[in-house]
Amino acid sequence: MENMALRVNIEGREEKVSTDWFAIMATLKKRGVDYDSLQRIHAELNAGLKVTTRRLTLAKLNQQLELAGIIRTTNEYSSDVRAIN
Repeated sequence: MENMALRVNIEGREEKVSTDWFAIMATLKKRGVDYDSLQRIHAELNAGLKVTTRRLTLAKLNQQLELAGIIRTTNEYSSDVRAIN
C-alpha cells in the first residue's frame, strides 16, 4: 500500500485535518482494524470514495485535480448562449 494524502474528519468535530495514509493506518491498527480491512479501506480511498470507520471519516486529498475542459470561462459560456438565441 502506497502512501497518499488524506483529509480526515473526527466524529463530532467540525474541523478537518490533513494527514497521510501511513499515520491513519497506524491509528486504525491500534483501534483493532485487521490487515484485510486496511487493504479494502486503502482501495476505496484510491477509488475516490469517502470511508467512515472507527469514528473517522477519510477522503483522499487530490492535490493535482485537473479541471481543464471541465470548467469553462465566462466568455465561452456567453458566446454559447448567444449562439443558441
